[in-house]
Amino acid sequence: MHIVQIAPPWFPIPPRGYGGIERVIYDLTEGLVAAGQTVTLVAPAGSRTSAHLVAAVPGGVGLNLSEDAKQDHFLAYGRRAYDLATTLGADIVHDHTDFSPDPSFPLPIVRTIHGPAVEHHVAMYRAMSQRGDHFLAISKRQQELFEAAARELFGPGDHLAFAGVVHNPIDVAATPFYPAAAKEEYVAFLGRCHWEKDPAGAIQVAMAADVPLKMALRVTTQERPYFEAVVQPALRRAGSLVEYVGEVDGVEKRELIGRSRAVIFSSPWEEPFGLVQTEAGAHGTPVVALRLGAAPEIITDGVNGYLSHDLGAMARQLPAAMALDPVACRAHVAAHFDRPVIVRRLAALLDAVRITSDVDKRPIAARPFADARAASIHRER
Repeated sequence: MHIVQIAPPWFPIPPRGYGGIERVIYDLTEGLVAAGQTVTLVAPAGSRTSAHLVAAVPGGVGLNLSEDAKQDHFLAYGRRAYDLATTLGADIVHDHTDFSPDPSFPLPIVRTIHGPAVEHHVAMYRAMSQRGDHFLAISKRQQELFEAAARELFGPGDHLAFAGVVHNPIDVAATPFYPAAAKEEYVAFLGRCHWEKDPAGAIQVAMAADVPLKMALRVTTQERPYFEAVVQPALRRAGSLVEYVGEVDGVEKRELIGRSRAVIFSSPWEEPFGLVQTEAGAHGTPVVALRLGAAPEIITDGVNGYLSHDLGAMARQLPAAMALDPVACRAHVAAHFDRPVIVRRLAALLDAVRITSDVDKRPIAARPFADARAASIHRER
């Protein structure tokens, strides 16, 4: 099966700093190639992959653009990505963006939804479903919330064409393991400086439990006001108990998570997934999280962390989480979220859509892959 995988146009694959979606796309792409699938990755220049790479824009521009500039960049990228897909002799498109091609586009499209069930996305995905597109959720809870929102907007019935759930993968073999002897006496928080991650809540938990916290935050220009109004006062109140380390990646990130006794996941909303939870487990680090979103699908109480109903309960459960076995944490993540496990499910769902999709009945004007590759593809390592 030849899969054209379309990444967002903002950051290279894999990301060099922040970029959870880009990390997921990298792992899915590498896993599909390792499983013997033919994959073309459409992504910004500077991306690295063992798949065939089509650099549809010169490079990652990030998100610090005006809204008009973002829209122009996105539309130009989407048109180029779908134009290329029709020339490659592919079987199916797996899109991680919301770009909608011309209705005559001849290939089946499967879209992974990475975000929450906001009204305009629900309406857009309903229209795409009516066109013949299919969707993958990244958690059961995300799918439930989208389906509930669609029923609230449009009445009873099935409005969204979900093909199934594919959790975000993690490459456990490439993730260093930190045994109990390697742990240090602190807990960690990593994430965006945004209310959706509630870094101030993580500080509150650490203070209530009287446990040292190392906090890694990515602060964009848009997030600076929140940092100054909410996070900085919380850091001042915590004093020396909390160490603010800024944005981390690579070795720094691995060390921060791996050597911590636990990760605080204080997200106060129905987060569709939350990659840091599986990252932590793969390193052998348990997680405390609120019982919201995908957290109950990721965390099993007493195995790789604890689920709480509020921040006070989280603080009370933190000492027990810090005592959990790192070996059990890693084994749980390996069994349920390891890259080969997730990729097998993804490939099966894509193939099922390919076989049954109505657009398979339309004529497909596509040159042989080898001919198109010579004209429009280059590889980057």
